[in-house]
Amino acid sequence: MKPTNKAHFLAEKLPEIWRDLEEVINHEEEFQIEKLSGQLNIALHPLYIDLLSDKLFIELKQRASNVQLVISVWSNDTEAQLLEGKLDFGITIDPLDMSKEVSQRRLPKLYAKLYLNNQHPLIDEQINQHTFSKYALAILHVRGWNEHITYTERYLSRFGVTPKIEYRSPHPSSILNVVSQTQLLHPIVANYYDLSSEQVSKKFIYIEDSPLMLDSAFCYHYRHRNSPIHQWFYETIEDMLQHEYRRDHVQLESVAPCFDARAETIL
Repeated sequence: MKPTNKAHFLAEKLPEIWRDLEEVINHEEEFQIEKLSGQLNIALHPLYIDLLSDKLFIELKQRASNVQLVISVWSNDTEAQLLEGKLDFGITIDPLDMSKEVSQRRLPKLYAKLYLNNQHPLIDEQINQHTFSKYALAILHVRGWNEHITYTERYLSRFGVTPKIEYRSPHPSSILNVVSQTQLLHPIVANYYDLSSEQVSKKFIYIEDSPLMLDSAFCYHYRHRNSPIHQWFYETIEDMLQHEYRRDHVQLESVAPCFDARAETIL
């Protein structure tokens, strides 16, 4: 006697139903981050590694000292790892076209920025899409993410601009060092607080006279939709990015009091 199609369906769905039921039962108890233990595996878009990784670890260590945090770089395998449970959640820019089983929650937008030499001819000029056809770029290179074509190239193709990339490195410190000694431009979203250079300045990127902004998303398997742990991390990261946004917004207003921010992705 062979199992029916309905039996196959139930066999596939029952483990998932039991997991959801277990979550509902467990959530009846008050969630306490201090009692969290074990290993947490997350993926961060390469542009957020410097911005979030150390802050998130310190915040977690202060609240839940028994948790080990393992951070990997968002890559082409991240979606599969979220679906397989190998990753607890991930943070990426520009919400992606992923499986319906991966939930994506919006996070605060961040301003796109450009780092350049203090002696650069563009130091007092507005940075826009046309800028990238005049000077070569230094790009943060991440294997499995942008080794073939970068988001900068994809975005600028809308305007018929093909940027020339002369330097690629996975290390922000190396990129800033090169930028400080050349006329290469480095587009990025994060502020390099711990990698400051007296020879390098930061400028905001404008598209059609409006500051360019980046969308970002908190991604996780939908079975965690009621998880208080995931909610805590979402709110914690949301606060961190909101603080970053306010800091940049104040700086931007001091330079250009009137503007309309656009939610576009360049990196």
